[in-house]
Amino acid sequence: MSIETRFTDLPPLGPGNTVRLHNHEFTGNGSSRSAYIQAGLHADEHPGLLVIQHLQELLVELHQQNRILGRIVLCPFANPVGMTQNVLGFWTGRFNLANGENFNRNFPDLLPVLDAQLNDHACEKLTPTQRLVHAVAALSPADTVSAVRQTLLGEALQHDVVLDLHCDTAGVLHLYANDAQRDQALTLAECMNIEIVFLEKSAGGQPFDESCNRPWDWLIEKGLRSIEERPFAASIELRGQADVDDQLARLDALGILDFLALEGLIRLDSPVEAKCIPKVYPLEGASHLPSPGHGLLVWKKRVGEAVSKGELIGELVPIDAAIGAHRLPILSDVDGVITVQPLFKLVRAGQRVALLAGIEPLPNRRAGQLLNHF
Repeated sequence: MSIETRFTDLPPLGPGNTVRLHNHEFTGNGSSRSAYIQAGLHADEHPGLLVIQHLQELLVELHQQNRILGRIVLCPFANPVGMTQNVLGFWTGRFNLANGENFNRNFPDLLPVLDAQLNDHACEKLTPTQRLVHAVAALSPADTVSAVRQTLLGEALQHDVVLDLHCDTAGVLHLYANDAQRDQALTLAECMNIEIVFLEKSAGGQPFDESCNRPWDWLIEKGLRSIEERPFAASIELRGQADVDDQLARLDALGILDFLALEGLIRLDSPVEAKCIPKVYPLEGASHLPSPGHGLLVWKKRVGEAVSKGELIGELVPIDAAIGAHRLPILSDVDGVITVQPLFKLVRAGQRVALLAGIEPLPNRRAGQLLNHF
């Protein structure tokens, strides 16, 4: 058993601007299974950073008690580039300021590289995991952010469990996973007291978790791996940006450990018990409500509350309107739950003002085009 910290130097952002990733690796001796957990891919989302710190402390205790069975790798902050983007005291780590690109989009698509491997006799003797690692190594990142994505994906594809810790602006716990892994997603949700589970077959946009899943779809399609061997990848939304709290972070970390115990990676004293009954919502039913104008949001319903289609859930106060002007109503377009609201209440026309988890798919939502780029 061991604890090791590994550093990866990446291409500099510019003269004198070095960039480095580091991982903490906890290795046991009772299982060949492994897990990778990262936080801060969106560098303005900080609850996960604290959860990783609690996981580190708890895993050190488990290591001292010889309770780590497999291999667990933690990445305390997955986006060192975003960590440099502090503008006048505000973290702007969701988008790359160099080009406006969302840091959790456009991860490498390995399928063309894997297809090319089929004609490469040198790849015939590779194990499926080695094929994926070989495909990642064949990429040629053009800049620092591309090198970060290549490094993160190359690490993640070596593991049986991949958890990507995020948060939203102001919201309740929820998670995103692939519909093919429904059972594991629900188990994770039960362990972490997550009541809202978004499932999809193809989100689109090449976010991190989808870039982990798609190569395994390819391996299964080619008969190189069975469905049962497919690793599990999920994005966990740890409430909102302001929810950086020791008590919450420890509870979240303990929930993750419960899940890792069920996955055979650690040994715990007491049996894991479900903390809630999660409900599955199709990602095609997720409604991103736009603001009907410019103004201040005043909510009639809060995150976590159930809503009905056509129900008044908030109002927009147009602060530049004539005296006596009416407020603009904000109506739910689904039967479901309010999952996210904005942290700041002054909004522009067309800006997302809520994420609603809808029970039924919406007619304007299409598989492969389910992730917005805001």
